Amino acid sequence: MTQTNRPRHFSPAQTCLGESPVWDALTGTLFYIDITAGEILAIQGSQPPRRVYSCGRRVGALAMTSDGNLIFTEDRQVVLFDLRLEKVTALSAQASTQPSFRYNDGGCDPQGRFITGLMDEAHSAGSGSLHGYGADLQKNGLLSGMELPNGIAWSATGETVYYVDSVARAIYQADWRARDGTLHNARLLAQTPANLGRPDGIAVDIAGNIWVCQFNGGCLLHYSAEGHLLQNVEMPVPRPTSCCFGAEGLATLFVTSARFGMTPDELRRFPLAGDIFSLPVAVAGLAPYRFKDPNP
Repeated sequence: MTQTNRPRHFSPAQTCLGESPVWDALTGTLFYIDITAGEILAIQGSQPPRRVYSCGRRVGALAMTSDGNLIFTEDRQVVLFDLRLEKVTALSAQASTQPSFRYNDGGCDPQGRFITGLMDEAHSAGSGSLHGYGADLQKNGLLSGMELPNGIAWSATGETVYYVDSVARAIYQADWRARDGTLHNARLLAQTPANLGRPDGIAVDIAGNIWVCQFNGGCLLHYSAEGHLLQNVEMPVPRPTSCCFGAEGLATLFVTSARFGMTPDELRRFPLAGDIFSLPVAVAGLAPYRFKDPNP
């Protein structure tokens, strides 16, 4: 197991809890969020990060839509946002009345549905769940009994979904049924080492291999489609959070990170915590699926 490439410093984002990077190939823009600040930001070319959206709530997951706009979560709701008009165009109902609950990570399936995980920041046992949203923004419960739902991604064929439960230190795979957007036959693909923190965001390459960010583990782990560990890439920060493929040929892995919960001494030792990094990869990534916008 060798480390063939090393991460490069991409942007001094200095997010408190950077997450959910999304590459828009149409505009060459990297979008990402700061959960704690309730912000969506964007980097285009060599320009500094610019704020796209800001609110007083926790933004937890982000994806592109088929019309080139954004779909994301605020606390316990799903939001559609028009980038050109700079305005919210639709909101889902609240998924929970509990203030400690919020949506965490998410992504779009090949059919254009938005799938996201509801978590409890108070960490009540077995309270995590996966929900699906179509164009009508009506919630569809997919899976319950999780501890801390996190990264989610699909295979190239769209027949397999991968998802993370951070507390269980587990990456699962399940059969994905396209016609109704449900998962079946869930099974463990890999359990990450206990000494390497917890698995967080994931990304899948064209060979079916999976990259996972290890929060509090200071590394990226690269697993084969069969769940074998191929590579451990050391990061210059202890809390990498999520990743996506982007840039030319989708041959670069962009990695967000967090300063959240770090002590003043840790921040002095890791001044790049909260920044964004890039990693050249030998096997390109899959193009991200987009949310199917409702008809006008």
